[in-house]
Amino acid sequence: MLNYAVIGTGAIGGYYGGRLAESGKNVQFLARSDAEYLKKNGLKVFSPQGDFHLKEISVFQSTEEMHPVDVVIVSLKTTSNQLLPSLLSPLISKGTAVLLMQNGLGMEEEVSSVFPDTPVIGGMCFICSQKREPGVITHMDYGAVTIGSADKKDKEILAALADDMNTARIPVRIAENLGEARWRKLLWNIPYNGLSVLLNADTKEIMDHPSSRKIVRNLMEEVVKGAASRGYTIDEEEIKKMMVYTDKMTPYEPSMKLDYDNHRAMELEYMYRKPLAAAEKQGCSLPYITMMCRQLEYLDARNTEK
Repeated sequence: MLNYAVIGTGAIGGYYGGRLAESGKNVQFLARSDAEYLKKNGLKVFSPQGDFHLKEISVFQSTEEMHPVDVVIVSLKTTSNQLLPSLLSPLISKGTAVLLMQNGLGMEEEVSSVFPDTPVIGGMCFICSQKREPGVITHMDYGAVTIGSADKKDKEILAALADDMNTARIPVRIAENLGEARWRKLLWNIPYNGLSVLLNADTKEIMDHPSSRKIVRNLMEEVVKGAASRGYTIDEEEIKKMMVYTDKMTPYEPSMKLDYDNHRAMELEYMYRKPLAAAEKQGCSLPYITMMCRQLEYLDARNTEK
């Protein structure tokens, strides 16, 4: 059985870490503002797959207080990734793997450059989950995870992770190509995160209007174009499938919308700038995504000044 540490007990880390702990896995949680609340009250998860309450969990406010583990799950917002070298160091020993459950592109390469001997795994989560109060995670829809590594030597840890996730009732798939899996996740993240802020709308409102649906499609087509410039093929059926998933989704405000509404910095670097830079490096321009990125940068600057 693998031992886990979760860095960031929010909507993602709280849900997936909670599922692993509920299934009997040894899980340590790093929390910030609600650490004392979690110590006293535990972690509650409300989910269509069944609610549960972990009354006693291992909660820490510093990774220096935590023990080295087999897998470190990073579910911090990427706006805090500059902290990862210092956060990860106390938790990594020989054989430790890092699972980055984050949105965007390029995180694995950055962590690998600091910890070259550590298996670094990408985790693409297709889930509607929110944390709107201390110690409480509300899981509303979906929940599948795709995991993958750029290093074929990591097959054993990927298989062990998948086994633990399946035991914890987390649907999981192992991707053959991590880069392609990251671009496939951007197919949803780029249009819906940005439009939720720019249009002040949830997913249902975006999908219910023909004009915003057209914008979604335009943005998805550019993601496909960007992926192709990197050698990854995403076909038309994937666009249709993603839009059908979103049509069926419980009305949902993506994480970027919640960050904006609460005057927190938005995850623009890894979700927009890095994909744009990766495509541009191949001579591929993505004008719709570039325009969205510039608009979000403007709003982000004004919003975080307040």
